[in-house]
Amino acid sequence: MGQKVVWFVLWVLVGSLFVVSAHPTNGSANSISLGGKINNTVPVYYIGSNIPKYFVKTMRVNPNQDIRAPHILVVESSYVKNNPRLKKFVKKEILSEIPVIVIGNPEILEKAFKGQSFARVIAGEGEKKLGEATVYGYIVYTSRGMLMSREFASFGSPNKVLKDAYKWALSNLKSNAGTLEIKPTSSGAYWAYQHQLDVSSENLWEPYGRLNVRTLYYKLMNDKSTTYDWYDVHVRQQSVPGKELWRDSDWRTADMYTWINVNYYNPNGFLSDYAPTTTSGTTTVGVSVGVSAGDDGAQVSASQSWSYTIPDVVVHDESDYSQELAKWWHDVAEDKAVGRDTYQIEPGATLRFPQNSPHRWKEHYGVKYGKPKWWGLIWDYTDELWIEVYVEIYN
Repeated sequence: MGQKVVWFVLWVLVGSLFVVSAHPTNGSANSISLGGKINNTVPVYYIGSNIPKYFVKTMRVNPNQDIRAPHILVVESSYVKNNPRLKKFVKKEILSEIPVIVIGNPEILEKAFKGQSFARVIAGEGEKKLGEATVYGYIVYTSRGMLMSREFASFGSPNKVLKDAYKWALSNLKSNAGTLEIKPTSSGAYWAYQHQLDVSSENLWEPYGRLNVRTLYYKLMNDKSTTYDWYDVHVRQQSVPGKELWRDSDWRTADMYTWINVNYYNPNGFLSDYAPTTTSGTTTVGVSVGVSAGDDGAQVSASQSWSYTIPDVVVHDESDYSQELAKWWHDVAEDKAVGRDTYQIEPGATLRFPQNSPHRWKEHYGVKYGKPKWWGLIWDYTDELWIEVYVEIYN
């Protein structure tokens, strides 16, 4: 590495938006914008005051009326959090498998359902707080009585996120869930998709680059254990260097950092498995994580496997079981194509928690960028730009 010239990281901590759905109609044409608004053909009922500025067709809710499906309910949490009657109405909509989008603090749904997930996203420059992003999310209650969720951390306008939420609510959730679920093994156990987190630094780090995260979370079902719960974390961490994004930028990806601290918030958090370990001189790395019967309190065996490419990349395994820490440093060759172009890494881990304790942990996603000067004889490098995520799943 060359001389350090920049320390730029961002602290972010904000509220949430949640979508709950199970039997939406397919509406690919429904996501067309009209004058900056979502041209919704499925009725949008709302509780709050700002919703009409996002959707073309809206109707204010009367909690005494019986609203016919299909429809979407959009709620501003500040109007509901101190109103038991409206809370009851929102919960009824969720249990009726109606898409419900909650904008703002998720407290109105907090601990209302088992399996409900929340994420808090933080980023920063050393100890200095630079700004706040909004975390948007939505929860899906399926006919199988199972919660699935997806959340976005955004530094910009909510318009795009609301469009994504609207389109997702209209999609065929049953078929989508099937593609995100590992089928039962011979033991009957399987990994069920539960949550996805989408985070982007957007343009905050211009001209250096952009960090995107789309991590998937799965829960082990039919585990035959009355003591523990297990989760698989499938990281998808992407660096888009400034050279790809901005005409006058020559910054390239130099290093990518990832860690999952399982017992950061809960001393009973346990790292059951992780992958990959240190790898050098190969172009592809395989990841296989899961549980085996008889190990770590598991009564069944179930695993997930995938792979990703590591051209001109050295993977350094910095994990430590004694600290319940899965940790990787991907040393990217910044002077090669892998540094100049967009690059994605996909490490993974299996986490275990006692059933009667909080299921929460901390994740860290970081990146460094480098820029050549003097005909590439020396390089300038940023310090680490990072995003941290607090994840909690109610059990």
